[in-house]
Amino acid sequence: MTWRPGRVDVALVLASVLPAWAALAGHLEPEARPNDLLAFALVAVVSLPMLFARRAPVPVLLLCIALIYGYYWTGYSAVGLVLPLAPAFFTVAQAGRVRLAAWIGGTGLVLSTVFRLMSDHQNEKAGLVLGYDGAISLALLAAVLALGDAVRSRRGWQAELDQRLQLAAQEREAEAQRRVADERVRIARDVHDLLGHAVAIVTLHAAVAAESLDDDPEVTRRSLETIRTVSREVLHDLGGTVGLLRGDAATSVEPAAGLADVAELVAGAASTGLDVRLAVRGEERPLPSAVGATVHRLVQESLTNVLRHARARSATVTLEHGPADLTVTVTDDGCGDHGTGGPGHGLQGMQERVALLGGRMSAGNRDGGGFAVTAVLPVTPERVGAPA
Repeated sequence: MTWRPGRVDVALVLASVLPAWAALAGHLEPEARPNDLLAFALVAVVSLPMLFARRAPVPVLLLCIALIYGYYWTGYSAVGLVLPLAPAFFTVAQAGRVRLAAWIGGTGLVLSTVFRLMSDHQNEKAGLVLGYDGAISLALLAAVLALGDAVRSRRGWQAELDQRLQLAAQEREAEAQRRVADERVRIARDVHDLLGHAVAIVTLHAAVAAESLDDDPEVTRRSLETIRTVSREVLHDLGGTVGLLRGDAATSVEPAAGLADVAELVAGAASTGLDVRLAVRGEERPLPSAVGATVHRLVQESLTNVLRHARARSATVTLEHGPADLTVTVTDDGCGDHGTGGPGHGLQGMQERVALLGGRMSAGNRDGGGFAVTAVLPVTPERVGAPA
C-alpha cells in the first residue's frame, strides 16, 4: 500500500519551516551572506524530512541535523538549531527516545556554539550573544522534549485506561453470563424436583385409584382427591416460577419450603402406600433458610426416587442435629441404583445444592439391599456458603 503524508505530517513540516523562514527574513547576522530565494529553498529542504518524522523519528532527526549543518556551510544567516528542528525532537521524544534526543540535541548545540565562536572570534560580544542564544536554545530543547514525553505518557495512560475499561466490561459481561447460567441451573433444579415429586405422587395414586375403583370407592375417592390437591399445588408453584421469570411484579413470592415441611413430604409419600418413617435426633435449633430449603429439596427428591425407581416397601428419613451440622439420611429397602436407568438429573441437582452450602453428600447402594442418600450440611450462619 502506497504511503501518503497526512495532515499531521504536513503540519510538522510547516512547524519547522515557518519559524526558520521568519528567522531568515529577520537576517539576524548582517555580516552573513545576503538572503535570497536559494536560502529560503535550502531552509525548506531542511524541513522536508519532517514528512516522515512519525514513521522514522530518529533517522529523520539525524538527517535534518546534517542538512541544517549543510545549510550553515553555505554562509547564509543563522536560523537556529532547535527552533527549525523542534518537530523532529518532539517526535523522537514522543516515540519514547527522550534520552537519545537529549543527547543528540545537546551535542548539536555544543558543536553549533563552538563553530560560531570560532567564526566570530573578533567580535567582543560574541561570547555573551552566543551564551544567551545557547541558554534559550537549551531551554527550548528541554521544553520540546518534555512536551513530547508528556504526550507519550498521556497516550500510554489513556491506552492502559481503555484496556482496563475493556477488561472491566468483559468481566462484567462474563459475570452476568455466569449469573444467568447459575440461575438457569437453579430453576432447572427447582422445576425438576417440583415436577418429579408431583408426577411420582400422581402416578402412584392414579394406580391405586384404578385398582380400587370397583372394590373400594372410598380409597379411589381419596386417591383422586390427593391427585387433585397435588396437581393444584404444582400448578400454583409453576405459575409463581413463570411469573418470576417474566418479571411480573404482581407475582407473590412465598417463603420457600423448609425443615418444618419435611413431615408433610413424608406424609405425602406414605399416602401412596409406602411405609415411610421420620426420625429426628439431637436438639433442634433454628436453621438458616437456605439450609431448611435444601433439606426439604433433598428429602423431596430422595422420596421421589424411592417412589419412582426403588420398588421399595419401606423408607426412613433421618434428621440428626449436631453442634455445627445437620445430617440428612434417606434410606429404603428397594432395588437400589436410583436414577441409573435414565438420564435423570436428581442426584446431580442434590449434589449441587449441598455443594452450594459448603456441605458434602454421598449416595449409593446399601449393603444387604436398598439405597441410601446422606448429606451433611453446615448450620451455623458463618459456615453456610450460599442459598440453594
